Amino acid sequence: MHDHLVRAIVRDARVRVICALSTGVVAESARRHGSSPQVTCALGRALTSGLLLATLTKGNERVTVQWAGDGPIGSITVDATADGDVRGYALHPDAGPPLQGGRCQVAETLGRHGVVNVLRDLGLKERYQGQVALTTGEVDEDVEAYLRTSEQVPSALGCEVLLDQEGRVKAAAGILVQTLPEGDPDAVREIQHALRTGRLLELLEAGERSARVLAEQIWGKGPLEWMGEERPVRFQCRCSQERIGEMLQILGTVDLDEMIAENKPAEITCNYCNTKYQVDRPALERIRAQVAPRQSN
Repeated sequence: MHDHLVRAIVRDARVRVICALSTGVVAESARRHGSSPQVTCALGRALTSGLLLATLTKGNERVTVQWAGDGPIGSITVDATADGDVRGYALHPDAGPPLQGGRCQVAETLGRHGVVNVLRDLGLKERYQGQVALTTGEVDEDVEAYLRTSEQVPSALGCEVLLDQEGRVKAAAGILVQTLPEGDPDAVREIQHALRTGRLLELLEAGERSARVLAEQIWGKGPLEWMGEERPVRFQCRCSQERIGEMLQILGTVDLDEMIAENKPAEITCNYCNTKYQVDRPALERIRAQVAPRQSN
């Protein structure tokens, strides 16, 4: 089953349900970054959380989330759009203790002390930013706490990454249930309990690979009213050779002169997708020629 996201509402309970199957997204991230099993789990939850957050408003919203903790991973940064594109990276992709059985616990990798920063870009002049302290270090639970505390919306959010014995991604998914205005917070608390006791992981272990079925099974209290069609989601970075050139224009002439003096292509690696770009000497000289007049003013 291809990666996809679905949205639904329950009019009687006044809640909305968003569910994403993100197996391919997480597997592609693990492949690109060569991440350890623990980091694959942590970053996978982060990528799926970003996809869920980016669908909460109308329009082409972009959400950037950073988890910064005191664990060996250092930090995780994820960038997601309402169109279903997501990218992300861990500062130290090879961090983490060996995996144990059952649900992958990532708090020892991320840490239990730190912050979650959420930046929402709605395409307007102003951006909206919120920050809360880490609550458990389990990534998805910390985003849930952000939604309750900073955005003051009763929410239940759970994301899971299922690995095989070799640490490869077998399945990944996430679900977000939130109250709408005048919604029933008790319904959300019931879902929160189900997620904390492993309901989503159980369904993935049983082989379920449909976001609609996952949402129906976890909600479990009657039919969901689906909003629109399934939305594909994918690991997609916005980097390019042109963007790398634009980034180098931020440097000063001294830094560019040092790169030119090495007389070999400069190699730039995108943090988000680990793609390596080379900028040859003629291109560096052209960039320097553009930068020099600005620095002389």
